[in-house]
Amino acid sequence: MAEHGEGHEAEEVKEVVWTYAGWVVILLVCVGAGVFIGYELWGQASSLQAELTKQTEMVNSLKNERETIKSQLALATRDKEACQRTLSSAGGAAGGGSAGGTP
Repeated sequence: MAEHGEGHEAEEVKEVVWTYAGWVVILLVCVGAGVFIGYELWGQASSLQAELTKQTEMVNSLKNERETIKSQLALATRDKEACQRTLSSAGGAAGGGSAGGTP
């Protein structure tokens, strides 16, 4: 009977060990899942990297557009100044000829 009692106690110890081992496994799985999910959501920040790439492309596009508009403005200003010079020289020549022919 003494052996039967010892066997029963050994089974109880095994059950306790398996219970605690099960809890440890469950705890490790939960912690591992939390770390994995956290890393996927915020670790590499892939959605933020995609957003940064999109914003960078938009900024570069706007910079290129600004440079194009600056070039167009410079050309328009140059053409305007050329037209004003032509107009002033034509007006000066016409004004000088009429002034000389009037006396």
